[in-house]
Amino acid sequence: MQKLDVIIARLRLLLADVTTKQGQVSGLRRQLREQMNRIVSYSLYGDADLERTLGLMRDVEQRLRDAEMQEQHLGLIRDRVERELESLLLTRGVEQAKSRLGELQQRKAEIERALDAGDKAGEDASTPAAELAQAEQVLADEIRQLQHEINEASERAARSIESQPSRLRR
Repeated sequence: MQKLDVIIARLRLLLADVTTKQGQVSGLRRQLREQMNRIVSYSLYGDADLERTLGLMRDVEQRLRDAEMQEQHLGLIRDRVERELESLLLTRGVEQAKSRLGELQQRKAEIERALDAGDKAGEDASTPAAELAQAEQVLADEIRQLQHEINEASERAARSIESQPSRLRR
């Protein structure tokens, strides 16, 4: 379980890095568009020749295309990280529920043994037996609920995996 938590934490950090970088690239794109507008304005009212203006515009346009490409790449990374993170969180939830389910089943078995021991001893003290039976029913309800949650989470994980594009094989 610890390894899964480490991977989840790493993916969350990567997602934060991607978000930061996307903000930087978005700011850069805005800045480059403003720069393109200033170049055009300078060519109209400044003392620049046409070739120099076109050269500056080509440079800014190339940087703008690079920033747009980087933004697309970051979007691809973000999408993949979000899908992986969702799958891992579902997996962790299922594992935690299974662990809790095992604990509850063990407690239920202990109560059943105690009830059987009380019946065999022929005790007249029905209060402890009634309390044990009630506790057994509560545990049985919790077990059913956990099994339902595990099934639902497993189905969501399966749908998540099915919706992911197949990985490229080399």
